Amino acid sequence: MSDPIQLPAEHPLRRRLADEVHARPPVAVEPPAAVSCIALLRGADEGDDLAPLRALLARRGRELDTPRNPHVVVELDALRVKWERHSEFTSYTLIRPLATRDFAAPPALVTAFDAVPADWLASLPGQTIKAIDVTFLPAGERDPSTEALARLFSGPTLVGSQVSDAGAWVFTDFQLTSDGRGRWLVLDRKLTRGQRARVVQRLIEIGIYRVMAMLAFPLAREMSATLTVAEQRLSTIAERIAELGTRATATAEVEREQRRLLDDLTQLAAEMEKAVAQSAFRFSASKAYWDIVTKRVAELREERIGGIPTIGEFLSRRLEPAINTVLAAARRQQELSARIARASELLRTRVDIAREEQNSQLLAAMERRGKLSLRLQQTVEGLSVAAITYYAVGLVGYAVKPVKSVWPALNPDWITAAAIPVLAWLVWRGVRKIRKELATV
Repeated sequence: MSDPIQLPAEHPLRRRLADEVHARPPVAVEPPAAVSCIALLRGADEGDDLAPLRALLARRGRELDTPRNPHVVVELDALRVKWERHSEFTSYTLIRPLATRDFAAPPALVTAFDAVPADWLASLPGQTIKAIDVTFLPAGERDPSTEALARLFSGPTLVGSQVSDAGAWVFTDFQLTSDGRGRWLVLDRKLTRGQRARVVQRLIEIGIYRVMAMLAFPLAREMSATLTVAEQRLSTIAERIAELGTRATATAEVEREQRRLLDDLTQLAAEMEKAVAQSAFRFSASKAYWDIVTKRVAELREERIGGIPTIGEFLSRRLEPAINTVLAAARRQQELSARIARASELLRTRVDIAREEQNSQLLAAMERRGKLSLRLQQTVEGLSVAAITYYAVGLVGYAVKPVKSVWPALNPDWITAAAIPVLAWLVWRGVRKIRKELATV
């Protein structure tokens, strides 16, 4: 035997992901047998999921080992119990053998729930979302009479078909008994051991998942009225936005109306986001469950029996409109949210354009004031040059008057007159230099 291969370090989820394909194997069923399953919706804080199964084993003096996978199968004398944990519910499947029956005389449909203590069954934590009985019998040599089969069920419509390449006959009425159980009858003609387990598992999953898919239907009907009101509000807001576009100028009243519209849109968007948060999971889960139902029906590979509707036909006719209502409500939510976002963006664009126009007008006014200030500054500078020159010339005049007493021929007036352009030029240069230095600061 060769040495084991040394692989690189394992990803921590590698084994768990590899075992996921074996997480929910079907339980073997040998006819004649009664298979019953109950699915319970549970909250996030309802304690240990396995506590009821441990209690059931404790009554038989046995203990339960901690499972590695979200399913457990235990044998209790002539009863097999399978526990499974799903994302939203927990299920218990009970399988017990029946005495050999000849289906020439149709028996009453039986249950496996009576194989466990009644108080234990009633004390299971959670809320029952589905309870199913599957009576699994050998078909016998003669084909069953549909009239006789119809008398076994209480519903007005018998639903059935040949499944698994005509390996078995499957019948139901999709009605609940007085104590709330759905019932199936499977007549085994030539199924293999693996096919028997898979057929029973598919029927149970069809029963559970179709109810789980319908959980969103009441919510979708409630949301439809809410969405209609929200759509009307959005239409009114859109009309008011369009009316603003006909006004040529952005007056104070227009600005106030824009702020009111933006507040209304923000409030509507918040309400829609709240509605989406409350229903998005339920709607998406409904679609996922319905996809499982349609896949399980397809896996049955049905063939029609006389004038009896098949399982796929019955579900498509009776449930698909409800599922379409759920999907339509989900689409309306998403489309309405997108429309609100577009309206908000349109209004914000209008507000931004109005603000830009106001800013442009403000900048133009500031530019005009700047030009006036520059002109005023230039005027002041000219006056400053003249004033400084005047005082400087006066000083020169006072300074040259005593010189006449020394040089009588010297005329102080001519000296003062000659100093005027020189002093004016010097003052002008000085003021200009100071202005340039201030401009570079």
